[in-house]
Amino acid sequence: MRKYRFKRGYKATPERLEEMIVKYFGNFEKDGDVYVVRYKAIEELRLWFDGKFLCAQSKTNPRVDDRIAIETLRTYNKFLEELTGYTAKERQKMMKKEVEG
Repeated sequence: MRKYRFKRGYKATPERLEEMIVKYFGNFEKDGDVYVVRYKAIEELRLWFDGKFLCAQSKTNPRVDDRIAIETLRTYNKFLEELTGYTAKERQKMMKKEVEG
């Protein structure tokens, strides 16, 4: 499970999350407060809020070809960037700090 923080000015609201999920993945299901997404190489992506953080737990299909896996990763990164305001590079840097800290 990963937790993503939001950049100042980016709101952590269910409405915004739903809008971004539909924009990037097409559709979703709800399981209580958890949003469940299935998209290409992602067998199941579970998203929910923990205060001001977005929590994500994913299960991927290792048997998809490389082209689909790369396309799925790019879509996921664009989704997170537009939702949280942080690029993949910035998120990676923050995670390294958390692991080291």
